[in-house]
Amino acid sequence: KMAMDAQESENLFQVSMGNMADSARQWSEELRKQLGLNSYEIRRNVGIFNTMFTSMGLGEKASYDMSKGLTKLAYDMASFYNLNTEDAFIKLQAGISGETEPLKRLGILVDETTIKQWAMTNGLIKQGQELSQQQKVLARYGAIMDATAKAQGDLARTIDSPANKLRILKSNVQQTAVELGNNLLPIFAKTLDAINKAVTWFSKLDG
Repeated sequence: KMAMDAQESENLFQVSMGNMADSARQWSEELRKQLGLNSYEIRRNVGIFNTMFTSMGLGEKASYDMSKGLTKLAYDMASFYNLNTEDAFIKLQAGISGETEPLKRLGILVDETTIKQWAMTNGLIKQGQELSQQQKVLARYGAIMDATAKAQGDLARTIDSPANKLRILKSNVQQTAVELGNNLLPIFAKTLDAINKAVTWFSKLDG
């Protein structure tokens, strides 16, 4: 089951990343080596973020860079705030989409006032101008990265803590399970073909 899920997420990753797929794959494997993470999960997360950013009208390079930034941040936030990685990922998804409450619970503000102030401070707009939809996304990203400065890099800094050693163990178990499942998938597929043929044959029998 884990291998089939990983196969589906790999398809999403490949289609989402397009021309950036090879670079993103290499980055995910480097992150796995550095931090002991599940590279299949990394690619799924960066693929989902990239789909979001491109659908919001951002360019290929900007979408790729921001997707990597938030994917890495999700792991650091999980370590810093003692969250499940998926919870951190979902909170960042919400924040970059304009939902303020999930990140606000961690003390991270991405409301309209905050992002407009960030945009003016960083030269996206001038006083009195309104943000376009793309500018709002860029400002949310910038505000999130600024607000989480202390959390960034926390997984690497505290990698020897018991909590992070357990995270790494879980990631390694998941990665190994997926790789084992990948080896079994061809056999499983043949078995399913045989069962489907048998079911079809039985269904054609007269009552």
